[in-house]
Amino acid sequence: MAMAQRRRFDAESIGRAGALIATCTLVLTATFLGLVALVSGEAVGLSDRLPAYVLGMATAFVGAVLIAETQGLDGRTVIGGAGVVALVTLVVLTLGGEGLLHAVRNPGALVTSHLLFYFLAAGMIATGVGYWAINHWQELSVRPKTGFGR
Repeated sequence: MAMAQRRRFDAESIGRAGALIATCTLVLTATFLGLVALVSGEAVGLSDRLPAYVLGMATAFVGAVLIAETQGLDGRTVIGGAGVVALVTLVVLTLGGEGLLHAVRNPGALVTSHLLFYFLAAGMIATGVGYWAINHWQELSVRPKTGFGR
């Protein structure tokens, strides 16, 4: 059974980790707020902003292809990975952008309903789970069984 390697944090790595956690939490919170805006029908003018979100997706796609090509990966992995990056980017940009607009347009409603605080908490939890999953993905991967009964 593989054990996770323990890391020691110095002041610099704690600062980087804190910045990453804060950024991921805020992005996830904005994404959750964007989902609320879309579901509630308060994402007025989305069709005007959609081309910017699609341009961001295309930029992420090309960037992912270029970065993956430098890693010496096979073509199928490169294009598949870039497609996943593009799709995730489109979802995050669209929901995050709409979430930020929703927060700017309705700040009082978000605070009085405590929705913002719940989404911040959910964003922090999702960030922690994501960090854990990245550090333990090999333990989570499905390994093919060899032979019968093993």
